Amino acid sequence: MENQTMDEMLNQFGMTEKLYTGDVVEGTVISSNADEVMVNIRYMADGILPKAELPDGNPLDFREGDQIKVYVMKLDDGDGNVMLSLTKAYELIIWDEFQELFDAGKTFKVKVKEAVKGGVVALYRGARVFIPASQLSLSFVSELNVYLGNNLEVKLTEYSAESKKVVASHKVILQNQLAVKKADLISRISPEDKLTGTVVRIADYGAFVDLGGVDGLIHISQLSWKRVKHPSEVLKEGDVVEVIVLSVDRDKEKISLKLAQIQQNPWETISDRYAVEDIIIGKVTKYMTFGVFVEVEEGVEGLIHISELSEEHVNRPQDVVKIGDEVEAMIIELDAAAHRMSLSMKAVASIDEADYEAFEQDEVQNTTLSDLFGDKLKNLKLK
Repeated sequence: MENQTMDEMLNQFGMTEKLYTGDVVEGTVISSNADEVMVNIRYMADGILPKAELPDGNPLDFREGDQIKVYVMKLDDGDGNVMLSLTKAYELIIWDEFQELFDAGKTFKVKVKEAVKGGVVALYRGARVFIPASQLSLSFVSELNVYLGNNLEVKLTEYSAESKKVVASHKVILQNQLAVKKADLISRISPEDKLTGTVVRIADYGAFVDLGGVDGLIHISQLSWKRVKHPSEVLKEGDVVEVIVLSVDRDKEKISLKLAQIQQNPWETISDRYAVEDIIIGKVTKYMTFGVFVEVEEGVEGLIHISELSEEHVNRPQDVVKIGDEVEAMIIELDAAAHRMSLSMKAVASIDEADYEAFEQDEVQNTTLSDLFGDKLKNLKLK
């Protein structure tokens, strides 16, 4: 022990061999109170970090065991302690740290201090970091003051040590979090799942539904079995709906849905209600150059080809019928699988003429109307 040098003794007790004013050294927080932070800097005397030398001015932000870099202001403050500064240490080392963060694309936390034109200013180790309003949230931010005092995780988007320009984004953090959440949610969704969601957008071709972090699309064809001109006829933004998953494309992150509460497709049971040669009464709904469509019942339309509108030649369907007219027609073709029904007004007219001629011939034989028109009346299907 007698032969030990001073340097060996300092090292034995975990102390640095030399310390100079202006050094930046790493220390360990021993304790803190409202006025100062005491730091072990591996020297024969502990360091004192006064409140005035803290960027945020709050010694209680520091906890025992915290590792911090400090600047040596005085080797003796008059009470045998080393006077330290965190603010000056940051001024010397912060720009190198920013460079490392920028090059590595690492995220870090800042505390928002003030709202300025176009965004907010936050502090990181005493240095000012500007966060544009467009980079604070995934959506438009109109009130910047709500962020004051908040701790935000950010990533540098612009950095220049020469001009002391530091620009960061919190939005990219939120986007990454959303992407992870979205991928996780999509991985757990499968066809035939029945889910609840909220309609967030109506487009001409369908409705987008938020399923809790990922959107799915109900195509207009999956909103109803009857003809829908626009999705707004069935849904509106804000509606809470039950949907059934039709397909999931995890690579493209696309989910196709159908509305769960669609009534049964009437074409699935059409053969239970109609057959070829039945006579129906329907309403004309649309003109085409080749004929007219007639609504037989809700969700079921039949086509009367232009050649089946009349015994006479027809140039234009509107010369024979008008939109909204109720017409009597015979079913001449029925294909439930193809959702196709062909109708004929001409066939009904032919029956009428044939029945009337038969009535005239048999009148002398006292044929009753019931006898003569019985089969036709039996097959008449009212809408």
